[in-house]
Amino acid sequence: MTTLQMRMSAAGEYLLTRSDELADQVTARQYQLQPELEQRFGPAGYKKTRQDTLYNIRYLSQSIQIQSPLLFASYITWLKVLLEGYKITSDDLLINLRCLRQVIEEQMELQMLEVINPYIEQALQQIAAPLEPEESHLTRSGLREEAEQYASMLLGGDRSGASLLIMDLVKRQVPIMDIYLHIFQQAQYEIGRLWQTNKITVAQEHYFTAATQSIMSQLYPYIFSNTPTGPRMVAACVGEELHEIGLRMLSDMFEMNGWDTYYTGANVPVPDIIDTLVERKADVLALSVTMTYHVTLVKELIGNIREHVECRQVKILVGGLPFNIDKKLWKSVGADGYAPDAKEALQTANDLLLQ
Repeated sequence: MTTLQMRMSAAGEYLLTRSDELADQVTARQYQLQPELEQRFGPAGYKKTRQDTLYNIRYLSQSIQIQSPLLFASYITWLKVLLEGYKITSDDLLINLRCLRQVIEEQMELQMLEVINPYIEQALQQIAAPLEPEESHLTRSGLREEAEQYASMLLGGDRSGASLLIMDLVKRQVPIMDIYLHIFQQAQYEIGRLWQTNKITVAQEHYFTAATQSIMSQLYPYIFSNTPTGPRMVAACVGEELHEIGLRMLSDMFEMNGWDTYYTGANVPVPDIIDTLVERKADVLALSVTMTYHVTLVKELIGNIREHVECRQVKILVGGLPFNIDKKLWKSVGADGYAPDAKEALQTANDLLLQ
């Protein structure tokens, strides 16, 4: 490990271990500078500001530890969009990050500050930059009309109607792979965008995702009708990841293409993942991450797998939001490959087996 890497690791660890204390100090300082916040948001606003500040510190910590300024800057851009839906302005967010920088400068050594400051500065530039409007993900669907109908039905609470729509497509012999790629996948992207922009509630997002998982299960007789004879894949989420539907879709699509898949789901302990790889004699491990502050857990898991004699032949494929943001991040965590979606994951996994 180089001197710079040691500094970055130390700086990131410092932020993480003192994140609660720092969040308290930053929030108090921001409310001193902006006493009007109490009138704008009431007593609950202080708690919410502290919670958002804590997330900011954790994301900053992880981005520094894995040496990716882009991750923190992209998170701040995402947060900027989210907070605007709650009447929290870009100026509010700017002040919060400036307070964070001030608190850190008062307490950290110069060598650590030199590591952290570029990350905060890039984030501040992201806040100042104008946002480009993002179009609906459903417009990119190869089954746009059906995808829009599906999303509309579920947003209206009509799970039965959405289910009938999907089963009708199956009867019309629309490939199930296309249903996954152009309806399920694009609809989940869109529901995330609608939640971020405060167009729907958390309850609606949860209902939409749960309903999609239920409807996906209706297609399993068509997916799992034959005994798989292809390569073996284990699919898992890391740490406390609970966003598992994307990985579920990936597993199903691999199964459609003859792979023998073993989907472990969310929040699986590291020893259990390793035991499963050995027991299943896995050729590929697919890991999904949606939260940036879980990326270091991926790196640690991959390191543990590489050290296990019976797992050294396993190819490791990663995916999820952090890897979509920083296209080189998969190399930093020690994976063998990365794919932005389920379709490319299948091609990448097949290519890895030929290496």
